[in-house]
Order: sequence, then structure tokens, then C-alpha cells
Amino acid sequence: MRKLIVVLLLGAGLWSGYWFAGSTALRQGVEGWFTDQTARGLTAEKSALEVKGFPNRFDLRVEGVTLADPATGFGWQAPFAEVYSMTWKPWHIIAALPPEQVITTPGETIVLTSEGLLASFRARPTLDLPLAVVGLESGAISATSDAGWTFGARRAAVSLKAADVVSGEAGVDPVPAEAATYILVLDLEGLTPDPAEMAVITANADLPPVIDAVRVLGSAQLSAPLDRNFDAARVTPLGLKLDRLDILWGQLQVQASGTLVPDAEGFAQGRIDIAVTNWQPLVPVMVAAGTIKPELALTVENMLAGLAKGGGDPNVVNLPLVMREGWMSLGPLPLGPAPRMTGPTG
Repeated sequence: MRKLIVVLLLGAGLWSGYWFAGSTALRQGVEGWFTDQTARGLTAEKSALEVKGFPNRFDLRVEGVTLADPATGFGWQAPFAEVYSMTWKPWHIIAALPPEQVITTPGETIVLTSEGLLASFRARPTLDLPLAVVGLESGAISATSDAGWTFGARRAAVSLKAADVVSGEAGVDPVPAEAATYILVLDLEGLTPDPAEMAVITANADLPPVIDAVRVLGSAQLSAPLDRNFDAARVTPLGLKLDRLDILWGQLQVQASGTLVPDAEGFAQGRIDIAVTNWQPLVPVMVAAGTIKPELALTVENMLAGLAKGGGDPNVVNLPLVMREGWMSLGPLPLGPAPRMTGPTG
């Protein structure tokens, strides 16, 4: 029994020493980070910093946070930020953010309010700390700008998760061994874009002022993993795959899927197939948004009706978004230059 007590006391002493050493290193690391940012000419201020959680957690709380870049005009303010990790897996971090934050840009100030806004990061426990999962989720969330616009959602969640790369699959060129694939999931419910703008856009369309849901499932194949060497590695996209996009807005439904890769000049090339169910409100929305001129509305409506009829269902329009040789088009409509994914390689 005496030996057991000695072992327990020794273990408790070692664990306590580990916690206090870890908490001290964490505190010094955060203090050093604020000092380094100030030395770089940035604004990095805080009113208090503490580390709690003994014996099983490292709970970091920073109060009165102000971060800003005077050169660009971007900044962030929050009454507090909390970061948690378990002592036995410090590579898994959870951050709790306050119900109100202030984001500044060169042209406006945005107040972000949220309910239960949480962020999480988990790396793989290796020396390079490659990303395993990063995510952000919140209940009701809204942004209000002093420029006069607002935007919100009833619920929001987004995550990026590392996945195994499939190399040499039929019909797919082999990718470099160092490449990495990440799965993206986005789920937004009850989107409330700026009410004034929505009133204009939906004035002549039978659509509600709230977008019911936007859901995205896709993946990105990158030239190298996202890890602590991210800056030096110069990670570039090798391909983007949209497995499924769903937009539910009243009677209007949009679904899309496809793949994009960079061409030799770095422009996106590929095809995204888009299906619009109950497409009729789409034309007045596009007119109100300024996408098409009012005098072209009837022409576009007749064109969409013809495409729907040709597809077999008068309520469904199928349109391919095609990007090729630096240009993109939506069905028969040219849209202009394709977006650039990388710098030129040829």
C-alpha cells in the first residue's frame, strides 16, 4: 500500500509539473506573440491574460483584445477570446468567441453578433502539425455595417477536413505524392440578406425575403498539406470538386455539381452542371439585381423556357457553367473571363 501511495504521489507531482510548465509556456507564447506583432508595426493590445484548467485542461482567456493593421485599415476587436485544449492532446483546440465582435475595414465598420460561436482546430500529432479538421459553427449570427447593410443566418456551420488522396484513379491523372485533399462542408439555414436589397430583388418575384438553406459539399486538392510550413510551401490548388450544391429559396431550388482545374495559364477550366427547379422567379430577380437589362428579360425568359422544354420538364432548366481557354459561359450566354486559380505554369 505504501508503494502504491508513493507511486500515486509521484505521478501527481509529475503531472502537476507538466501542467504548470505547459501553462507557463502557453502564457509566455501568447505574450510573446502580442509583443512580436507590436514590433512589426501592428496594433496588438489586451487588457488581461490568464491560463486556468488545472489539472486536465489548458484554458486560455484573453480580455480586451484589439488587433489591427494600420497600413491596411483592417482590424478586430472583442471583449474576450477563450481557447481550450486538453492537457493530453494540445493539438486539438476549441475557441469560444464573444456574442459581439467588431471588424474594421478601410471603408466600414462591421458589428458581428452571434449565439454560441465556436471554432475548433485539430492537427495530426506529428512534427509538422498537418491540419486534420478545422470548423466554425454558430446559432443565430448577423453582421451589421455602418455602411447601411445587414446580413444574417439562423444557423451556420463550415468545416474543412483532410482526406486521403486517390492517385491514378481511372480517368484522373496521378497527382504528386505530396499533394493533399480537403473536404469542405458548408451549411447555412435561414439566410437573411439585407432587407432593403431583398425587398428590391423580390419585388416582382414570388419569393420570400429569407433564403431557406444553402448547403455545399466539395473538396479541394492542394499541391501540399496545410501544416505549420504553409507559408514556405506556397500551396496552390490542383483541382476543385463540387460534389453538391443545394440552394432552397421558397419555390426556387438550385442544384449544382462539377469539377474545375487550373489550365497552363492558371485560369479555371472545367464544367459545373446547374439545375434550377421552378426557375420562373429567376428572371425578375436577375433584372432587379442588375444581372440582365430589363429590355432583355423577355428574351431570356423565352430562352430559359425553351431550354426547360427541351430538357423534358418545363419547370426545370439545366445550364452548364463552362470554363475553357480563359473564358466562361452559362449555357449559351457568355459571361466573360474565367477566374484565375493559380499563376501561369506554361
